[in-house]
Amino acid sequence: MKKYIVLVLFLLISAFVFSGCSKNDKKLSELELIKQKGYITVGVKSDSPPFGFYEDGILKGIDIEIAQRIANDIFKNDYPSNIKFVTVTAQNKISKLNSKEVDILVATMSISDKRRLVMDFSKPYYVTSQKILIPITSKITSLQYFNTNGTLAVIVGTTGEKNLRYYAPNARIIGVKTYIEAYKLLLAGQVDAVLGDESILSGLNNNKNYKILNHAYSREFYAVAVRKSKKSKELLNSINGTISAILDEKKINLLKRHYVLMIEEPKNIQYEQSEIEQND
Repeated sequence: MKKYIVLVLFLLISAFVFSGCSKNDKKLSELELIKQKGYITVGVKSDSPPFGFYEDGILKGIDIEIAQRIANDIFKNDYPSNIKFVTVTAQNKISKLNSKEVDILVATMSISDKRRLVMDFSKPYYVTSQKILIPITSKITSLQYFNTNGTLAVIVGTTGEKNLRYYAPNARIIGVKTYIEAYKLLLAGQVDAVLGDESILSGLNNNKNYKILNHAYSREFYAVAVRKSKKSKELLNSINGTISAILDEKKINLLKRHYVLMIEEPKNIQYEQSEIEQND
C-alpha cells in the first residue's frame, strides 16, 4: 500500500513539474528556446550555387556560411554542434519554417509583400535580379518572346513565377522543382531558356555556349526569414546584428569570389541529395 501511495505521489509531482516546464516554454522567446535546446536549425538550399550546394557530401556556400555565423553569434562560440541544417526547396521552405521544422531560413529567400504576410525578414544581405539564361546562338532578346514562341523553364514557388505572369502571361512553360532540373533541360535542348535569379544562374552556368541576357525583370533582396511572431523579435535583432557585421566586413563579396571560383571546377560538387539534417 505504501509503495502504491509513493508511486501515485511521484506521478503527480512529475505531472506538475512537466506541466510547469511546458508553460514556461510557451513564455520563452524564439531566441531563448534556441539557446535552451543548444543549437539552431536552419533551412538551406542545396541546388543553388554559390549559395548552397554539396561538395563531397558537405553543404557549402554563401548561405551556409551566413547561417554558421548567425549560430556563432547566438552561442558566442564556433562549435559545429551549434547548428543543424535541413535542406529545403522553393516549394516547401515556407511550410518547414511555419511548422517549426526549422528555426530560420537562410535559403536565397527573396523579400516580397506576399511573404511578409506569413513571415518576418531580416535586413537584406544580397541583391540580385531575375534574368534569363539562353544558348549563346539563340535569337531570344526578351522574356516577351515567349508569349508566342518557345518553351521556358521556371522554378515553381519562386518569385520568377510572378514575373512570368506579368511579362509573358501566354508563355509555354515547364515548371520544375530545382534550378538543377531547369539547367539540365536547357542543356538537353528541351527548353529554350531558364528564368531565375542571376546570382544562381551565373553560379550554375560554367558552359561558354550559354549566356545570361542583360535585361533584368525584377530586383531580388535576399534576407533571413523567421516566423511571424512577437516572440521572434529578439532573434531577428540578433540576426540583423550579424548581417550588419558581415556587410561591414564586406564578407559577402569575399564569399562570392571564393565560391564562384570553386564552382568553376565542379568535379566534386553534387547538387542533388535526399533531404537530410546535417551538422557542418
